[in-house]
Amino acid sequence: MNDAIVRVLVFTALAGLAFAPLEQLFGRHRGPRPGRLADLGFATFGGLLVHLGGATLVGGALAGLEHLALAEPLFVGVGDRTVRTALEVGVGLVIFELVGYAYHRLAHAVPWLWRLHAVHHSSERMDWLASFRQHPLEIVLMTLAQNAALVLLGVPLGAHALVLLALRVNTVFVHADLELPRSRAMKWLSELLATPAFHHRHHQCDGAPRNFSTVFPWIDRLFGTHDPAPAGPVGLSTPTPRSFLGLLVLPFVGRRVK
Repeated sequence: MNDAIVRVLVFTALAGLAFAPLEQLFGRHRGPRPGRLADLGFATFGGLLVHLGGATLVGGALAGLEHLALAEPLFVGVGDRTVRTALEVGVGLVIFELVGYAYHRLAHAVPWLWRLHAVHHSSERMDWLASFRQHPLEIVLMTLAQNAALVLLGVPLGAHALVLLALRVNTVFVHADLELPRSRAMKWLSELLATPAFHHRHHQCDGAPRNFSTVFPWIDRLFGTHDPAPAGPVGLSTPTPRSFLGLLVLPFVGRRVK
């Protein structure tokens, strides 16, 4: 338990040290914003709840899937270890994203999944800390769905861990209040990898949901859900609690939020 507390706090601290100064230099907003204390609650206490759920529900479920996994790991025939790891991580990221995309679309279409997902969309401003505002139960469900695919395909533990680390860092990045330079190189890069502008459009308060991917925007282009337009105001049209505890119980009380 102590190790879990340390890991949660260290990652939150490192994310803040990395992105908060960048937001001061390249962000559009300044000063305090509503809900910052709630997001700190999700980044700390929420992270511990996720760890407890992951160690029991997710860990047990994934362990039960191991006997269904491929007999040999992916790319076992590739002799060069560096190349093999790069292939495993790259394919793992794509698989992780495709499953995450499917779950994300379901979370906007299935009422009971939306009640959980709405907690994430309740943030009224995008920044690095807003990335942590996710209901612990939703994280457990997404973690189970996305990791199950990697387990079944026999992605080795080392590559699996690198995929998870890359996704965690990327999640903070795409929520960050960063206005990236408008250069030809950046435009080309944004065609391949998601940027904060791309993901902020997903959090737009009005209009049809778009940009469900978090790493690869070409997945949204492939399925017709991509929108290159700048994001409007973010958040929900229905008033929601601003405290950590209020948001934690939001999916289970009151009417459906929009």
